[in-house]
Amino acid sequence: MVLLGDLAFRMIKKLSRGAVHVVRKEASFLGSYWEPTTRMKKPGFNQEKNTLILSWHQFVESLYSACLAYYEARQILIMNHLQTLWSYLRQVQLRKFIIALLPFLTYLLIFTCYKQFRHTLGLDKVLTPNLEILSRLEYNLFFCHPHRILSALANPVFDLLAAVVYLIHFPLPFLFGAYLTIVPTKRPKLYSYMWCAGWVNLTAVLIQSFFPTSPPWFTDSAIIDGHGTVIYEHPSEAGFFRLDRMLGNTLFHNIYSTSPLKFGAFPSLHVAWPMVILVNHPWFGYKVAVGHVVWIALAAVYSTHHYLVDAIGGILLVLLVKFCMLRVWSPFPDAVGGVSPVSVSNESNNRNSSVLFNSDIV
Repeated sequence: MVLLGDLAFRMIKKLSRGAVHVVRKEASFLGSYWEPTTRMKKPGFNQEKNTLILSWHQFVESLYSACLAYYEARQILIMNHLQTLWSYLRQVQLRKFIIALLPFLTYLLIFTCYKQFRHTLGLDKVLTPNLEILSRLEYNLFFCHPHRILSALANPVFDLLAAVVYLIHFPLPFLFGAYLTIVPTKRPKLYSYMWCAGWVNLTAVLIQSFFPTSPPWFTDSAIIDGHGTVIYEHPSEAGFFRLDRMLGNTLFHNIYSTSPLKFGAFPSLHVAWPMVILVNHPWFGYKVAVGHVVWIALAAVYSTHHYLVDAIGGILLVLLVKFCMLRVWSPFPDAVGGVSPVSVSNESNNRNSSVLFNSDIV
């Protein structure tokens, strides 16, 4: 651990010195000498440019000094944290980790090879995407189409709010897993969270494979001829095309145009992932977790990526998986509030021995 701390210190020092070297090299490239007195003698001197370069150099030097001062002042504390984390990682049981991760790895395999998976099972010839059932179900439940009501309120502020929570969606499960690993009091919940998230994702992708459904942006925009050929459809980024156009890039288009799972509206994993965190000891409290679920649900419906019934389906799926873990079976009972058979047998043996001992005394 001492070697690890020294290595981290040397890396910070090297990076900081490298940044200073780059700044100095850039200053030389721009035709400016580093010393202010020499630089002032150069003809065609650009005061504004050189002031900016000098300020940046001073900033990097100050940042370098601050990093060194912080490390020296908190070296013992940093080393203790690193040693504690390293000790925990050494105690991680590989077998338990693989078992907890297995459902999620299976999900990733099916999601990545979604078209090949359906083709291998012959599902692409038997089960075609359903374009109407979700729209009809939603209208029968709510007597309206919520996605049309929300999308009619489209404006740049709402687009940005929806985009933020959508971009958080992708690294969210890994960040929460890292949080459970780093915080000592949360570590016993890591395997339970991995098991729950894995089965939620795996169940969802299986439903989407055997029961493919179109999202609202496709149902509302697609023009299909009599032979079933799609003549026109809206871009797959749906409502986020407005944000791409406003920012002048193709961020969301690149994300969704390359997705292998185009007809996977139900259930919504965008809503399911924050819900998994909600039922597995959320990091910022339950109120914030509930707000996150509501936020992503509104963003999914607003952007026309999902129907409201898709969001409800994602929430119900998480609750079903969690219920099965608590009441049916889970390889990690202690982490979800259950009691393992070993602990039950040990407790019963202790009780029997204590009763026997007391009876002998009497």
